[in-house]
Amino acid sequence: MKKYVRIFCFLIALGLLDWCVSTLLLRGLERYFGLNEPASILLIGHSHLMLALDKSELERHLHCQVAKYCREGVNVHDRQKMVEHYFGLPQCSQLKVVVYGVDPFMFTGQGLSQNSYKLFYPFMDNPVMDDYVASQASGSWDYWQHKLLRCSRYSDALVNSALRGWLGNWSNFKTGNVSSQTIQSARHRSIDLEPDLIESFQETIRQITSRNIRVILLNTPVVDAIQQAHPQECAQVDRILRQLERDNPLVSYCDYNPLYASRYDLFYDSIHLNQSGQRVVTQLFIRDFHKQLSLHP
Repeated sequence: MKKYVRIFCFLIALGLLDWCVSTLLLRGLERYFGLNEPASILLIGHSHLMLALDKSELERHLHCQVAKYCREGVNVHDRQKMVEHYFGLPQCSQLKVVVYGVDPFMFTGQGLSQNSYKLFYPFMDNPVMDDYVASQASGSWDYWQHKLLRCSRYSDALVNSALRGWLGNWSNFKTGNVSSQTIQSARHRSIDLEPDLIESFQETIRQITSRNIRVILLNTPVVDAIQQAHPQECAQVDRILRQLERDNPLVSYCDYNPLYASRYDLFYDSIHLNQSGQRVVTQLFIRDFHKQLSLHP
């Protein structure tokens, strides 16, 4: 009998430890993504936008809280769920502007992680994300393992993000410069326009603007070799974005490619900005934001 009591006590202790550690990690992630407090500006995107805008500088110059909900490798469907996730939080009550990162590859299914749903394991207690993970999981074991064992929801990258959240560190650590070989290889990346991704993107913008929230579609720079190799596809993406701006007075489109696509010193690789690039783009965005919008009449 004592043996079973010890086993039971061990399982209880293990469960408590799992809950305590996972809760600390979750709070760190919430701080890192800005999901822990009300914000006036929400950044939604993947690593392009993550590395292009400095959250701390935006808050310092725009005098408001910024939630930087950007995840590496997320596709348009993922970002729609991220918006729905944020809108389900009480913190969204003060939201006035969503900055949505756009790029030539946004309607291409290839190139981003096919398992990006795993990034949302930590938020499985949220109904929106729980349903999304359940619909995307590879099987019932995949789902229930992470549902019941909370610490199993965290990869090394997620633990790192949680620690950065507790430390208040949103720095861009990309210090190198793109090589000429990388620029040339970028020409071979495919660009497609998949209808389901276009529809998901348009629906996301409708979800945001239906709440009378402004949307800024921010096209962060990629090296010019990409646009030179795919001029028609890039033009099609550009037309979709500009049409949204024309059709909806709450939507603005900012395209920084013409200014910086050939400034290779600002790139870490063909699609991501380095620290210098982030400083340049952040300052330009702050200037443009002041011209177009004012959150403090």
